[in-house]
Amino acid sequence: MNKKILITTCILSLMSYKTSAITLKQKSEVKLALKQLTHSNKLKGSQFVAIVDENGLAMFEAYSASGKPMKLDTQFMVASHTKAMTSTLFSILHAENKIDLNKPLSEYKYKPLTNHKIKTDKISIKNLLTHTSGFTSIQHTFQTAFIGFDTKIEIKNALNSNTLVAPNYKFRYSNTGPIVSSMVAENVTGKSWPELIESKLTKPLKMNNTTAYVSKANNLIPAITTNLNGEIFNTGHHKSDDTMHASGGIISTVNDLSIWLKANINQDYSSLSKSNIFEMLHDKQVDQSKNYFTYKRDGYTLGWDTAEYNGDRLLTRYGTYGGYSIHVSFIPESKIGVISFTNQDIAFALPHVIANYAYNTVLNKLNRDELLNEEKLRLTKSISNNLAGAPDNLKIISATNLPEGLLGNYKNDKGWPTHHIYTEDNEVKVKWGSLKGTLLKEGDDYNAHFGSLQRSIKFSTLTDGNVTMKNGSLSYSKI
Repeated sequence: MNKKILITTCILSLMSYKTSAITLKQKSEVKLALKQLTHSNKLKGSQFVAIVDENGLAMFEAYSASGKPMKLDTQFMVASHTKAMTSTLFSILHAENKIDLNKPLSEYKYKPLTNHKIKTDKISIKNLLTHTSGFTSIQHTFQTAFIGFDTKIEIKNALNSNTLVAPNYKFRYSNTGPIVSSMVAENVTGKSWPELIESKLTKPLKMNNTTAYVSKANNLIPAITTNLNGEIFNTGHHKSDDTMHASGGIISTVNDLSIWLKANINQDYSSLSKSNIFEMLHDKQVDQSKNYFTYKRDGYTLGWDTAEYNGDRLLTRYGTYGGYSIHVSFIPESKIGVISFTNQDIAFALPHVIANYAYNTVLNKLNRDELLNEEKLRLTKSISNNLAGAPDNLKIISATNLPEGLLGNYKNDKGWPTHHIYTEDNEVKVKWGSLKGTLLKEGDDYNAHFGSLQRSIKFSTLTDGNVTMKNGSLSYSKI
């Protein structure tokens, strides 16, 4: 090939790259789809979709029919996408020889697992991060994710109580593994998980508006709980610092997540480690077989699901919590990724619909419109199903309608946090650990709606006059 032909080839190559970039028409089509999805489903929340490529943020469109549209620096919860960041942290610590991902937990000085049913000599940090450790704890999951705890001892006790053990070490997704891993890392390094995330990940990547502390967020958009009529029931974050954990405890922005996704797309470890930590992070470690929305999942890396959609291979890690729903994924081969979001509980599937449409638009998929029509129907059905179980304002209990003697504090003798039943603004409220909710009447019983979850509440008055309460299956006595 002579010099002239070589130069011509290079020019044509550059022109080809430019024509494959996102066009104004494509951006307009994605923006219109987001607007139509919001209006056709009468949504009250704030939605956005962002496309990231190997050069960084390539497109951002935000829309809200009734609220304030999100901006690039608006903070929001990333929920279970936190797991991908926690696994990256452990890959860094492993590369620094501070943590050995393959060493059995029994060989670490710190022993968070004391339940004799759990065989720590057969469980490694890698098992914990890939959800193949063979155990979980109901109480631990509830306290870390929802209701909080007062001391490290309390959370360790919860971890070893109500423990479910399935020692075949198959893939079983839960919050437990990454949180236990963080407990070990905190003991080994002398730094808390939030401190490690900041020093090893967010600070080196210059993700300056990302934090693991609710108390440090200054621009955090609240999540929306929808009532039975499709209106706003309440808004809130439903998190405190002690429920921000290694499986679901990161607050970020579009700007910062674009930096994070760009690093994954390029496997750019230069600011994080001396070795390519992303090779292990992106390689499938265990098999799984599950259909999630439109995605066929076939495996799990250290922190990402491996999946297929419309002929493309993706790495995905989504998150939902108390109204927040986030989609984060990328196609390694095409070097393109999508971040999409809603803060309205009934619309948790919308980020997936708009993410799919964005991919199909930018990649010029011929079946784009056909798939959008199919997925719009799934979204509408999902919203309808969620509305059917939404709280009814007419069932809110006023202070004058609660039978006498039920207000007060209730204690559980198994280590679960105290319940406080009280009145505020003439409504009966329930405080359970870090959560605060509204009490509704459901037939002969009650339902406490906490935003991030609902709990059945049943009161009983004993023959001696003492009052007891059931929160689901948990027994409480009035004190």
